Amino acid sequence: MKLLEIKNIYKSFSDKKVLTGINLDIESGEISSIFGYSGEGKSTLLKIICGIIKQDNGDIMLNGKSINSLEPYERHAVLVMDEPLLFPHMNVFENIAFGSKLSSNKKRHINNNRNILKSTKEIMELLGITGLEKRYPDEISMGQAQRVSLARALIVNPEIILMDEPFSNLDIISKTKVRKLIKDINNELKISMLLVTHDIEDVLNLSNKMFILNNGKIQDSGKPKDVLKKPSSMDAAFLLGTENIFEGIISEIDKKNNLIKIKLLNGKQGNSYIETDFQGDFEINEQVFFVIRPEEIIILRDDRQTSKPVKENHFSGRIISAVFTSRMMEILISSENDSMFKVLIPFHAYEVMNLFEGKTVNISLKKSAIHIIKKKKPIRL
Repeated sequence: MKLLEIKNIYKSFSDKKVLTGINLDIESGEISSIFGYSGEGKSTLLKIICGIIKQDNGDIMLNGKSINSLEPYERHAVLVMDEPLLFPHMNVFENIAFGSKLSSNKKRHINNNRNILKSTKEIMELLGITGLEKRYPDEISMGQAQRVSLARALIVNPEIILMDEPFSNLDIISKTKVRKLIKDINNELKISMLLVTHDIEDVLNLSNKMFILNNGKIQDSGKPKDVLKKPSSMDAAFLLGTENIFEGIISEIDKKNNLIKIKLLNGKQGNSYIETDFQGDFEINEQVFFVIRPEEIIILRDDRQTSKPVKENHFSGRIISAVFTSRMMEILISSENDSMFKVLIPFHAYEVMNLFEGKTVNISLKKSAIHIIKKKKPIRL
């Protein structure tokens, strides 16, 4: 069920166009994310939704009704900023309870001190901040302050919570905890949430659906893993930090056998081919890009017989760098035709396979993991 509908929203500041025809839907009870670079209008869109900024054109619909003419306090959409913005003269308990006193929804309004006390304590327990009631904002950590800010939003029982870069000021440990907390709250309360972020990890860890905002427009949308693996355009691919981007020309299309064959243009030899599952509306001799995620490339083991999926699209190459990240080994392989492949594997696998810089290895690109992206202008052989 659609809770929030954004229809053809435009917004400019002076001569600068910030949002140009934004359309998106938020489902009830789900977490959605707007992903994009800083300065692309993500925060502006949130402020339009909650009524802080007025759009130039377009409609905001909540539960099927326009909220364009409503004041911010009438919209039942609460904005949680990257900075907690707590009242310095109020303690934690008072900061949280303050929100309930401003609620405009009389059916939901907590109208006596006894109920306020009960609700505030319940929310503090839910967010794991009991024991902080009498502390002031300058006496708690940034992670705790963000939880207090979220508690203040929850106490008014909004239809949707809007979060503007909620993890940008948190250290990695606090960020992980608050992400889990938000997911738990969503699962328990079934409250809709919309967050904006430039960190793809936020999207992957939290969201049911993502939207890519770039140059004032929504350029891609869908389930995060689908968008990450199969971006609809090169703009979206670059924005997502897609690696393993190659150029090629469609040399064969076989719908009967679910196959597309592409001549690889990367590298010096230019005579290598890859095969992928049939997809999209492509033509013979059409120039395309194709991408594959680093974790989808398989380094073959010499001591084991390969199964069918890893017999596809073989390349031989040399490991030119291997970097240990927080969770995986990031390996760069230069193939025989000078194409470069980035591969991610667990550190344990790196050790078991006795991999090292300078070693020659064989890799396989799974057909099902290769995604083709159209170019604007086809070329002919």
